[in-house]
Parts: sequence; structure tokens; C-alpha cells
Amino acid sequence: MKKLRLLAAALLFAAALYAQDIPGMTHRVLDNGLELFMLENHNVPLTTVQITFRCGALTQTPETAGLFHLYEHMLFKGNRTYKTQTDFMAAMKSLGVGNWNGGTSTEYVTYYFTIPSDKTEEGISFWSEAVRFPLFNESELAVEKGVVTNEIKGYHNDPSDNFSQAVSERLFYKYPWRRDVSGPVDVIQNCTIDQLREMQKTFYTPDNCALFVAGDINPEEVETWVSKLMGDWERNPDPYVIQNAHPLMAGNSRAVFQEPSMYPGFAKIQMYLRGPDVLADPDATYAADVLLTLLDDPNSRFRNSIYAKVPGLYAPEYIWEMYYTQKDGGQIYIGTYAVIGQGIDPYETAERFKDAVLEEIQVMADDPDYFAAEDYGVMKNILEDQRLLSMEVPSSFISEFSFWWASASTDYFKGYIDNMKKVDHRAIASYLRKYITGKPWLMTIEMSPDLFTAHPAAEGYEEILRDSAYWWQKR
Repeated sequence: MKKLRLLAAALLFAAALYAQDIPGMTHRVLDNGLELFMLENHNVPLTTVQITFRCGALTQTPETAGLFHLYEHMLFKGNRTYKTQTDFMAAMKSLGVGNWNGGTSTEYVTYYFTIPSDKTEEGISFWSEAVRFPLFNESELAVEKGVVTNEIKGYHNDPSDNFSQAVSERLFYKYPWRRDVSGPVDVIQNCTIDQLREMQKTFYTPDNCALFVAGDINPEEVETWVSKLMGDWERNPDPYVIQNAHPLMAGNSRAVFQEPSMYPGFAKIQMYLRGPDVLADPDATYAADVLLTLLDDPNSRFRNSIYAKVPGLYAPEYIWEMYYTQKDGGQIYIGTYAVIGQGIDPYETAERFKDAVLEEIQVMADDPDYFAAEDYGVMKNILEDQRLLSMEVPSSFISEFSFWWASASTDYFKGYIDNMKKVDHRAIASYLRKYITGKPWLMTIEMSPDLFTAHPAAEGYEEILRDSAYWWQKR
């Protein structure tokens, strides 16, 4: 009987998703533009409160790159109610906070914690005070500049950060600071209180914000509390709008990087391309996700074909295709590992891999039977199951949901399953032709220093160096 009840609940849950609703979710918009999402789930007596802003690296300029990360730190340093960081942390302890954090990404800034559900009103009040009334004390700013500067220097001493930022600087060459959360040290060191206040006025406003309250809650109570605590928060009459999309690269390029952690005798080969931005071309993002899942099959035709064509590749299951959904800077990358030695040259292997991938992509676009009809059904079910599983834990769900609110829209999230189910060969072929075939690419090779000594940069390959990996080093 219990299994039957669970099955019935799952079927109702899925049916609600197809109707573009989220079971247990209530959505309200305050007069000042603040969006409030309340997810009711009484399984455990806990509530997660998360507040998210649409800003971060994508709203940076060269003069402000890294300041959203610094601002995130400063929010924990005190406000009109909890005047010091000690007071701030003591208040969280008194709320019984189980887990908490803040984060700055390329497309949003977010803060959250999980508390006992009988503390929900106090938890909402806590974040209201934090985000609306930060003190921005001059002496605290001086201290936090040192903390963030040391973090940045740590990133810059991390080879993986050197590599990823060098890739980003090439792929998004015109506005690379919109992909760099940490930014240069000098911007942090020169930051002023006036700059932070201007950021607050522009971005930390109710019409650029969503509050997510999930767990053991009464939505009517939560709405009353939020209206009382945040209803008088003044909106920004001139919201920020992204003016220009990242253009395609001017042409193909190649780079090689010495990665100390790379397995001896192995080279990691990847091809990067600009992918669809989710608001500009949502249909292409659905096709990209379905294709990604199709190609992730260990026995996929794509993987086996590439492996058969390129000597030295490690194994078919170590060939991948990825698409990263973003509002401002979607990207595609296709990669593999190669075993170097016994006549296998990393640069020749990379070129063969690139040619084989582009050839197979063309075949895939041209052949309507490249994937069997049952393959589409299986892969779409996998994506649907992943979405359903993500909704089982309220705190995990709103973490994902807040990402989609910031980077796409909640309508995109709620319509995802229905739209994904519409993807067929024609949609995939359109995506491939629009974003991969004939489009400029960046080829990269990562190898250990010892392997690089034996195979120094070949003609056409630029070595990525720590002293020139970042956009701001070339200003």
C-alpha cells in the first residue's frame, strides 16, 4: 500500500510538472518587484531561506571586476542590527543555523541558510537586515580587501585557474571581465565605500532579487512576514540591462598548457566553441541538453566513431561533449584523453581528434537516423528523472531553482520537460549547424611538465603561461 501511495504521488508530481507547475510552490511578487517563492514541504521541521540577486561577473566592467565578490564578503561584516561580524555570527548561532553560505558566480550572487522552521520569521528578518542595511565600515573594508586579495593570489597560483581563465579570455575575448569573478588585485585594493554603495543602489534592489523560502512553512504566514519586512524596500527605477552579447571568436586558435596534476604520459585534449545564450536562443539549449545526454551513452555511435578514427585515445567512455547553460556566455566543449608515446604525438592527435569530431558532427547533422527513435525516448526519460530527483530535498531544489531564476527564468525551468520532449533530429541538426559546424573553435592540450619538455609547443599552439593567462594582464 505504501508503494502504491508513493507511485500515485510521483505520478501526480510529474503531471503537475507537465502543467508547468511545481507542487507545493507558491509565487508572489511584491509591489516593489521582489519575487517571493515559497515551497511547502513538511517532511522535516526545517526551513531554508535563500536570497539571490541577478548580478555578479556578467554585470562587471574592467573597473569593477571582482567587486561583487568583495561585496559578498562585506555583507557578513555587519549591518544596522548586527553591527559587527561577531554579532552577525552570534545571531546565526542563536537561530540554530545548520548550514549557511554566500556565493558569487558569473550570473548571480546568493546567500542562504537552513534553520529550524519555528525560526522562519526571524530568519527572513535576518537576511532582510543583511542585504538592505549593510554598514560597509571603512576599517572592515581594509581588512576584507586583504582577505580577498589573498584569495585571488591563491587562485592565480592555481594552474587550473590559470588554464580556465586563459580559455575564457580567448573564448569571450571582447568582454572577458564578464566571466571573471575574482578580478585583478588592484581593483580590490582600490575599492571605495562609495563604489560599494553604488553597487547596492544599482543591483541589490528588490526588483533585481528573489527570496526563496522552502521547507516546513505556511505560505500565507511567510508572505505576511516578507511584506512586513521587505515591502518598503525601494526599487531601482533604472535597472541594469546587458547591452551586448559576446561575439564569436574572430578565428580558430590553439593553446597548450603545462598542468602539474596531469597523469604522466596523458594529454587532455579539448575543443571549445561558443554555445547558445539561454534567453537569446532557448530552443537551442533544449537540443544541446538532449544531445549531451545522447552522447553520454558509453556505447554511443559518436564516441565509438571518434575512438576508431583517432589513434592513441584512451577509451571511448573518456570522450565527452558538454554544454554549459548561461544567460551571458554559453559554451560548448568536446574533449578526450590521449596516451602519448610510441609514436603518438599530442599535437597530431589533437588535430586528428578535432577533424574527426567535426566530421562526425556533420554526419550527425545530415543523417536523420543517426540516433534511433528509442534513444530519444530513453535519454529524455533520463533528463526527466534527473529533474524529478532534484526536487526531493527542498534546500537542494531551491538552490537549483534560484540558479534558473537568475540565469534564465522560472518559466524556462517549469517548461523544461515539455520543451525538451519536443526535441527531435531536426532540432539537434539546427543546433549543430548554428553553433558548431563552420564556427570558430579553440583547441587546447593540457599535459604534465615532463611531457611538455618532450613535446614543446608545436607551430600554431600558443603556450598558456601564468603571467599572461588573465585578461587584465594584457590591459
